Amino acid sequence: MTQDFAKKRPRKESSRDSAPRKTQGRTFYLATFVTGFLGGAFITFLAALWYLKPAGDILVTTGGTLDRGTPKAESPAKAEEMHWTFYEIFPKSVVPVVQEYTNMGEKVVEDHSKWALQAGSFIDVLDADERRANLILLGLDASIRKVKVTGTTWHRVIVGPFDTQLARNRALDKLAQAEIPSLLMKIPAS
Repeated sequence: MTQDFAKKRPRKESSRDSAPRKTQGRTFYLATFVTGFLGGAFITFLAALWYLKPAGDILVTTGGTLDRGTPKAESPAKAEEMHWTFYEIFPKSVVPVVQEYTNMGEKVVEDHSKWALQAGSFIDVLDADERRANLILLGLDASIRKVKVTGTTWHRVIVGPFDTQLARNRALDKLAQAEIPSLLMKIPAS
């Protein structure tokens, strides 16, 4: 009998031959997946232990004893010698105070010193002159004084001196409105 090779017919397999092959293939894939998953988890666990281990926590010395890495005292830092200038400044800034007594025996302290405001301190004279011009436009009496501080020449912008507390407070208000920071300076009476 002749056979038609164009049409393929499915082979008839017995039921006992096909069942073991399907089970064996699934078991092989499942075992491969579980083995790969557990191997990857173990390698990840080892990598985490490697990166998360504390540095210098436990050290083994040559004698075989364990050292817990106790902190050691650092060598004391050498104290730098500082140069204090207030010993020279204080005797020069003594302000004489005249004390008088009233009829009832109370002290009356008269202070003949004047007050001024420092409205800025600049290294560049042009910056100081610009600040002085702004203060003159505000109606304040401003001047520039040169001062040497640690070898550098600074140009201080001074407003005043003021004879009364009222004049000083008015100048402070004008500077605050113009948002110009200022320092109050006491000038001893000469």
